[in-house]
Amino acid sequence: MMNWSIAKKLSGGALTLIGLAVVVDIMIAVFIGRGAMAAESAGCYLTDAMVVGFHCQGFWASGIVSAWLNLPTWAIYGLIFAPYSFKAALLAVLVWLPVAVFIVASRKVAQHA
Repeated sequence: MMNWSIAKKLSGGALTLIGLAVVVDIMIAVFIGRGAMAAESAGCYLTDAMVVGFHCQGFWASGIVSAWLNLPTWAIYGLIFAPYSFKAALLAVLVWLPVAVFIVASRKVAQHA
């Protein structure tokens, strides 16, 4: 038996993290801009080689932060490139899964209330 209230809270938290990534992405695009940083510098920047994305460097969690910042772009690109790549299809499913779980869990919680 699925505990829908817990599923709703967890998926809501995931959606909050994705929404926060959108806000930070916009701030990086507006205040920092695009283009590679110097090798010794630390921070995140916007890349636009073929497709738009975000890259971080110079600190211990740069890979994790880069992945977090790219979640919103993976949501879009995953859908676009899913017919051509299994990896893109898998990324699209993983990024959109919290949305589907949140919708279903919200409806189930409302039915039992």
